[in-house]
Amino acid sequence: MLGIHIIVELHGVNSELLNDKEKLRDILIRAAEVSGSTVIGDVFHQFSPHGVTGIIGIKESHISIHTWPEFGYAALDIFTCRGIDPNMILDFIVKEFQPEYYTTMIMSRGEPYVEDIDESKIPKFPTIKKTVKS
Repeated sequence: MLGIHIIVELHGVNSELLNDKEKLRDILIRAAEVSGSTVIGDVFHQFSPHGVTGIIGIKESHISIHTWPEFGYAALDIFTCRGIDPNMILDFIVKEFQPEYYTTMIMSRGEPYVEDIDESKIPKFPTIKKTVKS
């Protein structure tokens, strides 16, 4: 496999956060940095009357988000390769967003190809996560 792609459905997120382009950008950049990813650029757009779409380009692929504040919902993609653990990014974002619950769908990308990197740096394939805020 070349990478891991986690598709995340975040429900019950604070609508003010989901409509704050700069705060969302900051959280996603910090999530990338916490995981050891190398940020190479970003693009974010504020919709009117509400909602944000954005992407953080990382040397190891990308993190993207699309928000619907009116529903308390965000669609998040985390795609990493080169041994970056996408679960570190997900855990950081969930901690910051504090959703009522979230679900994940996980795909391995690039089968049957394998990168020529240290096998110990490849994260274990993540499991499906669901959580409910207490």
